Amino acid sequence: MASRLVLCSLCAAAALLPAAIPAQSVLLQIRPPIGDTIRMRLSQTVEMTGTTPGGPDDASQSMTTSIDIYTRAIAKQWTSSGTLMQTITDSVTMNPSSAASLADFKRRALLAKTSMIRVSTDGAVEVMDQDNRELRNLFGEMPAMLSRGMVAVGEKWTREMQIPLSGAPGALGAVRATFQLDSLSRTGDIAFISMRGSLSRVSLPGAIAPAAGYETSGTLSGTIQIDRRLGWITDSRSTIQVKSSIAAFSAPRGQAQRGPMLVRTRITQWIRAMRAR
Repeated sequence: MASRLVLCSLCAAAALLPAAIPAQSVLLQIRPPIGDTIRMRLSQTVEMTGTTPGGPDDASQSMTTSIDIYTRAIAKQWTSSGTLMQTITDSVTMNPSSAASLADFKRRALLAKTSMIRVSTDGAVEVMDQDNRELRNLFGEMPAMLSRGMVAVGEKWTREMQIPLSGAPGALGAVRATFQLDSLSRTGDIAFISMRGSLSRVSLPGAIAPAAGYETSGTLSGTIQIDRRLGWITDSRSTIQVKSSIAAFSAPRGQAQRGPMLVRTRITQWIRAMRAR
């Protein structure tokens, strides 16, 4: 009798144990509620160092520039292609910059007060005003980064995108990046994503092709946080490191041949966003 009671207790306890739960899959989308105002701050630093082996003392030259841009985006309308949003540029800070150039940049940027962008659910940004070059520079025509399907924690997806190469007018970097959903917050509202990729140079149609001996390669790494309730990326940090090699011209007779010029560029970007209270 006692053994029967023990067996029944074990069966009852087993029935109360949770069954194996499959990995939680979620849909990661950029889809802010209509009427929401999102405040954003973009901080970007570009560090460039150039070295020419064989030159005077193999001297290196370096330059660092930074920019901080505060903007607001107001969700106006959902469409089949994404959310239409009105953008407002509140302030721009550049360093280093002359007073004249900074004032001119601010003046042109503030012309974007009534401009519209369209943000697709996978994160791609399209500037609706085709002639607004300043706004394109601010938002950078961001490529799609998110998976279009459901993803589980630990799952990866790959996207190919193009980004402007700072300091190389008329050139784009072709990036092949792998993203991974690393984790979710306890409530599942915040998704934490990591990304890694490689970069190579491509030229825009009509741009001057790089001369023979010009090589560019690089890497991309970073993290992304998505607030699934807000429907927006609230924190994005990325680092792009580019190495370029430019072959030197043949030295005149009697002079030592210099090695190729090496240019290293490091671009760090931090975007923070929150719903306006």
